[in-house]
Parts: sequence; C-alpha cells; structure tokens
Amino acid sequence: MAASSPHHFSPRPNRAHEIPWLEWGPEVFERARAEDKPVLLGISAVWCHWCHVMDETTYSDQRVIDIVSSRFVPVRVDNDTRPDVNARYNMGGWPTTVFLDTEGEILAGLTYIPPDRMVEMLNRVNEAWYVDRDTIRERLEQVKAQRATREQAEPGTLGPQIVRAIANEFDHAYDEEFGGFGNEPKFPQTDAIRLSIRQHLRTNERQPLERARFTLQQMAGGGMYDHVEGGFFRYSTTRDWSVPHFEKMSEDHGGLLLALAELALVSEEEQELALGIVEPTIAYLDRTLAHRDGGFFGSQDADEAYFALDAEGRAGRQAPYVDPRVYASWTAGLARGYLACGVAFERRDWVERGRRAVDFLWSQMRAGEAGMYRYWDGAPHLLGMLGDQGATLLALLDAYEVTGEPPYLDHAQQLARITEAQWREPGRGFWDTASGHDATGLLSIRTKPLAENADVAEAFMRLGRLTHDERYLRTAEDTLADFAESYRGYGTLAGRYGLAVDRFLSPEAEVQVVAGAPGSEAAQRAEALRQRALRLPVPTRTVQLLEPARDASMMYQLALPLDREGVAYVCVGTVCSAPVSHPEDLLGAVEDALAAPAF
Repeated sequence: MAASSPHHFSPRPNRAHEIPWLEWGPEVFERARAEDKPVLLGISAVWCHWCHVMDETTYSDQRVIDIVSSRFVPVRVDNDTRPDVNARYNMGGWPTTVFLDTEGEILAGLTYIPPDRMVEMLNRVNEAWYVDRDTIRERLEQVKAQRATREQAEPGTLGPQIVRAIANEFDHAYDEEFGGFGNEPKFPQTDAIRLSIRQHLRTNERQPLERARFTLQQMAGGGMYDHVEGGFFRYSTTRDWSVPHFEKMSEDHGGLLLALAELALVSEEEQELALGIVEPTIAYLDRTLAHRDGGFFGSQDADEAYFALDAEGRAGRQAPYVDPRVYASWTAGLARGYLACGVAFERRDWVERGRRAVDFLWSQMRAGEAGMYRYWDGAPHLLGMLGDQGATLLALLDAYEVTGEPPYLDHAQQLARITEAQWREPGRGFWDTASGHDATGLLSIRTKPLAENADVAEAFMRLGRLTHDERYLRTAEDTLADFAESYRGYGTLAGRYGLAVDRFLSPEAEVQVVAGAPGSEAAQRAEALRQRALRLPVPTRTVQLLEPARDASMMYQLALPLDREGVAYVCVGTVCSAPVSHPEDLLGAVEDALAAPAF
C-alpha cells in the first residue's frame, strides 16, 4: 500500500496504487459529471485472495493503469468499512468491478477480471459511453422506472408454518455424507446449526442434533479448520470441507462460538466434543485477533502459501496480515460467543473477555444519539448500519443476563430507542441505514436486510420479556411480520429469521432470581441459581437478577414477595412458579411452567 493512500492493496508487489483511486462520496460523481466520464467502482476486502490477485495482475497492467486513469473516475471501496455500498453494488463476490454512470446507476459489472478481458471491457464501456449514450440513458431510465414501480411486500401473519418452512429448506439442503448445507462452495451456516440444536431441544428428536454435531465435527476436523494455529477459515471450496478459502474472519467466529456453546448445553457428551473445538479457537482469537483494549480485529488475510505449511514450516515466517480495524457488529458477535462459551464451560475468564468487548463497544464506538459507529482504528468512523445496532443490542442483553449488572440493560434500552427512531419504518421493519445517511448513488434507496431485522426483532423481543413493556414486543412482532411473506425468497439464508420467529412464537421461561445481601447465604444461593439458569438445556430462556429494593415495581407486577431472598421464580408471561431454592430443582420447575395451560 502506498504510504499516502487510504486504500489497502495486496501485501505482495503490485502497482494498483498507481491508479488515482478516490474514496466513495458525492465528489466522485461530481467529478464524473464535470469530466463526462463513467465511474469505475472496485469493491475489495483486506482478507480477499482474488482481490490481491487482481491488484497484482489486472491493476498492475500498464494498459489498465493508463485507460482507467485517463478515461474513468476510479473509486475504491472496502467491503468491511462500507457494507452499505457493497450491499447495493456487489456483483456476486469479491473483488467486484462495476461501471457506473454519473448518477451511480450500474452500466455493467463482474467480479474478478483478468488483464486482457479488463482492457477489452474498459474499451467497450468507454466506447459505448461516448458513441451510444442515448441507448444507455434509455436502458437506465427503464431500470429506474421498474424500480419505482416495484412494490414492497406487504406484512404477513406470523405462525409456526414459517419456522417449519425454513427448517424444510435446511432439510433439503443437508449433506448426509459430509455434513453442512448445500454443495460447494460450502459455508458454515451457523444459523442453520443453531436452529437444528433448538429443534432437538424443542422436540427431543435426535436427527437435528446429530446433524448439528456432525457438521461442526466435519468442519473442525477437516480443511476448514487451521490445525496448526487454531481458528476456522471462511468457507470450503469443496463439498467435503477439504480445501478452504484461507481468510479467517472475526465475523464468522462469533456465530461459530455461539453454536458450539449452545451444543455444549445439551449434554455432557456434547459439552466434551464442543470444548475440544472451542479451546483452540479461543486461543487463536486471543492470540491473533484480540485488541488489548477489548475489541477484536476484523480478519486475517487469506495467504494460501502460509496456511498450507505445517507448524515447522510456519516457524519464523511472517504471519498473514491482520486487519487492525475493529468492526462493531463483528466484535459484538464475538462478545456474545465468548459470553456464551464462558457460561457453557464455566470459564469466568471467557465471560470477562466477552464483557470487556461489550464495554469497548459502548465506550469507544458509540455516537451518542446516532447509535453505533461502523468501525474503529484508534478512533471511530462512519455512523453505523442496522447490523451494528442489532448486534450490539444483543451483546448488551447477553452481558446483562450473564453478569446480572443493570447498566447493560439500561444501555440496551437507550440503544433500542435510538435504533427505532433512526432506522425504523413506522409500523414495519428497519432500514439498513439511518435517516440522514449518505445517499450517494444507489445509497439513496434504503433496503431492509432480513438477517439484521431478525437480530433487532430478537433484541426488542428480549427487552419486552425482561421489562414486561409491551411496546418492545409490538415492535418485534411488527418487524417479523414485515417479512412473513418475503422470507420465502431467501431459501437457506432465512435461518436467523427462523430463529427469531421461533423464539417469538414460543412460550419462554423467565427465570427471576431474587438477590440477597452481599456476602450473605441468600446471595450465595441466588448466584448458584442464576448460574444454573444460564446453563439450562432449554431452547431459549431469559434470566434476570432482581434486587427487592431496586426492582420492587417489577416484583409487584409479577406478584413476587419482597421479603424472600436467595430464591428463583420461573415465570411464563406474568404467571410465576413457587419459589425454587435449589439449583437442581430449576429444570423441573421450568418444564412444569412451560407445560402449564396458558390463560
């Protein structure tokens, strides 16, 4: 990378920096209009192997450098820092190469383009721009007209058929021979794994559990896992998990840790299996992707030559590049994974590491009434996307339940208020960008991403059950209903939506643990009950530590006595059990409460 460039290029020798790349913004298109040139948009990622190859070949070819520099306005975007741009312009992978008009409309686009073909495309687009402008304008007007008349799907009705339909998608996609879902390239699909574990816990059927376990075993035992340094690679290029794409992403590890923690709660056998995968994975994350102040770095580069070596071969060699930026949603996901693993395996150090990540987000990456920033590199940058808000909300709620400390709930309520005000379409779901966000090019068209809406809906649902404020639950219901028709088009990518709908529709045990005075026997009983509640082998649960002096109104609402400390009550809605004093009795109380008839 050139010293003065804000862009990241291949770490190997290349000339890509000789192209006068601009950063994304309205000035790109102002210049394009002033110079009457089309825009060349390159979307890359620091971890992306083929992005590096394109830098080393195509963008290092003198013909390409000359044509791009003289006949186009080149702009380069990093996928991780600008997921909003990527969501609208990605052509199906990285790198993405897109030719745009002076308003940001797409003229043509591909992914990786080798040098000779790039020269051909540059000349063809350039010729059409000057020779056939009327045809281009006519086609783009048709595209705009179609977009303007495209109707947003109406909300539908939530029901168990949604969860069944999504589960069926995974049933059809499941690979009986090698585990996982679909053919090559094969991704972890942790939402599908989590949904399978939850199916087992709801129905006691063995097949979903066996599929989840087998998939995790196959990934961890094959080429998808780095058996020298630990950690999962991003995906497998082969059906049998043998040949990975070598980048390691903090984004992926959060979901994998969460799935492994949920598997571990099923039984001692599953816990032993999961621990063998979790320990070296967390060791890798601590050693390579952990920032000393609490966040997590974004990724480690896909260096095929390095990762193909054994331990002896890697010794003394330069490790692949680590992106030193901290991304809000990815650090939040890892915080959740650490907290969940800390609970599942009774590792207080992992719980503390997860809490530090949450604290880092709140102290370093919060933009006041504008919500969470997108990324941090010593200072925060770019007001965040919906995914950053939703992931942080869930991490705050996990920290609240796991630590029992009220400030995390207060922070979650504050962020929920901001997210609803800045991102939500009234009465419907949430846009991917906030009101007032950059509207350059196609960013003027706001979209509603399914997975991110599912996260926000789950957060509001949990807030509703923790606070017993029906407004949160209505927002969760409206958000999920907004996709009750359109989810069908997502296929196996609807897993997170299935998890959120399943949780919303299912009765959920709320374990209310009444604290005792610090250092007292009642306080010790309360902590034992709380820890057991967090480790219950149930599909979902809410755990809350109540202090009679502070939470009198909540206890009054639930008709809980204020003079009984060091006990737990299992509530479903506003109906609560008799007090439970012993941790070993808690699971039975939950099962009884869930089996009781609803009124």
